Amino acid sequence: MPMLSMPPQKQAVEYSVFYEANAVGKAATELREKNETDLNQVTQGSVFRQRLLLFNLAQQQITALSYLRTNWDSYGAPTPNDAAIENATRILLQMQSPDLEMVRIVPSGEGGVGLCFRARDRYADLETSNDGSILGVRYAGLETPILIPVDGSEDSIKAALEQIRDHIGA
Repeated sequence: MPMLSMPPQKQAVEYSVFYEANAVGKAATELREKNETDLNQVTQGSVFRQRLLLFNLAQQQITALSYLRTNWDSYGAPTPNDAAIENATRILLQMQSPDLEMVRIVPSGEGGVGLCFRARDRYADLETSNDGSILGVRYAGLETPILIPVDGSEDSIKAALEQIRDHIGA
């Protein structure tokens, strides 16, 4: 299991204390809580909300990889650097909701971030390297892996994700 080196947590501002200390006090806290509850009820089941939640979770996973220490795998693997994190985020921004539901985000043993997709015996991944490059591969069962061309442009990322969708069957 990778070891994370997280920065110290900042003390969160307690909203209820803030509102109760101002002129409107408890009424403001109750109104805020009611509005949050209403918003959650209205957006429950929303495709947009689901996508946003999945995107935020994936972004948190990518960000967490930047806190890994060098040698996180005990074989000398480098920590994903800013270039790898940025490219992984660029890929994430191009994903559709079904992609977000299927993606597994992992650190790469070569240094970088892997975005992996799997369904049944079909597998594909896009790996962002610390040198700034992006490599894609796909295969089914025991067949020979096929490279997915990605030159780093937005169009090539979109095309790679489309190829992965077609391959995985999403």
